[in-house]
Amino acid sequence: MVKAVYVAIAILLFIPLIALLAIPTYNSVNPTLGGVAFFYWYQILWMPLGALLYYIASVLWNRTEKDSAPGNKPAARRGRRTRR
Repeated sequence: MVKAVYVAIAILLFIPLIALLAIPTYNSVNPTLGGVAFFYWYQILWMPLGALLYYIASVLWNRTEKDSAPGNKPAARRGRRTRR
């Protein structure tokens, strides 16, 4: 069964891919930003956005993997009794 967290991670990783592969949507000169055509600054804008989305996806991945690790369960949950 696929967890919702894994679906969210996949979506976060596909957003920059889809945004940059849809070339006809940003293949224009206008609007310019500081004399730079839209085609170029749109791609440059996706560098930090892609890094941010990748960072969020990796944090979610690490949190999910840490929570599902077999040694991460408390002793009471595994059925063992703890000494006092």
